[in-house]
Amino acid sequence: SRWGVVAFASSLDQAGPMARDVRDCAIMLEAMAGFDPKDSTSLDLPVPAWESGLNSDLKGKRIGIPKEYRLDGIDEDISKMWDNGIAWLKDAGADIVDISLPHTKYALPAYYIIAPAEASSNLARYDGVRFGLRDLPEGAGLQDMYAATRAAGFGEEVRRRIMIGTYVLSAGFYDAYYTQAQKVRALIARDFDNAWASCDLILAPTAPSAAFGLGEKNADPLSMYLNDVFAVPASLAGLPAMSVPGGLSKEGLPMGLQIIGKALDEQAVLNAGLAIEQRSGFTAEAGEWW
Repeated sequence: SRWGVVAFASSLDQAGPMARDVRDCAIMLEAMAGFDPKDSTSLDLPVPAWESGLNSDLKGKRIGIPKEYRLDGIDEDISKMWDNGIAWLKDAGADIVDISLPHTKYALPAYYIIAPAEASSNLARYDGVRFGLRDLPEGAGLQDMYAATRAAGFGEEVRRRIMIGTYVLSAGFYDAYYTQAQKVRALIARDFDNAWASCDLILAPTAPSAAFGLGEKNADPLSMYLNDVFAVPASLAGLPAMSVPGGLSKEGLPMGLQIIGKALDEQAVLNAGLAIEQRSGFTAEAGEWW
């Protein structure tokens, strides 16, 4: 349920667990999932027993490797980790197949139109009257209070996204940007639908580089946005996905492998994640590689 969570981009928002290992993710997801009458978007379906269904034997499963994710200039460490991930899933009994997701290159720009547009609409309510902080300078009128409240109440990145979103939703640009992005989103979802004819799961890196330092890219938001290039297609298509530790870069920074599954097939995603976890040699308790 998303009830009680601050809305960012309503068509993308969802709650998911972060845990020490795949089994803990399954336990948490089982506890979190289910119908909530306070969230009209939650599905009224029985919750599967994901933890008891965990099985790292992937015999008969087909893992798709999207050729479009092999970007020019991708970090050598990331590429090597991806190859390791392919070998680990093969070892677990899976068959590896090449697939194509032709509209992948449009996913990032589409996401950074849709998400800020919905954010600017959702966050408009935080005006100092109905929700959130109120900043009332001496002698300020209503418009002054709005401006002061929203300047003080939002961080730089939030303000940036609100401005982008307000721009793409404005009268002269709505069709050129937001409507087009929604059409691209439909094409991206169709790419995945077509891919499922030849595979059961998709394996890709989580990001094109290793983890960067906190605040390191604040001065370069575009570089920060580009790190989402592999993660946003699954979000746009509404598919379950998870990131599992896949290795360390030469600098000792963590890198992730991403597994994407069919809609409502979280079990297959968790099982593939478990297979990677068992073979990657990462333990959260030790915080290091064996």
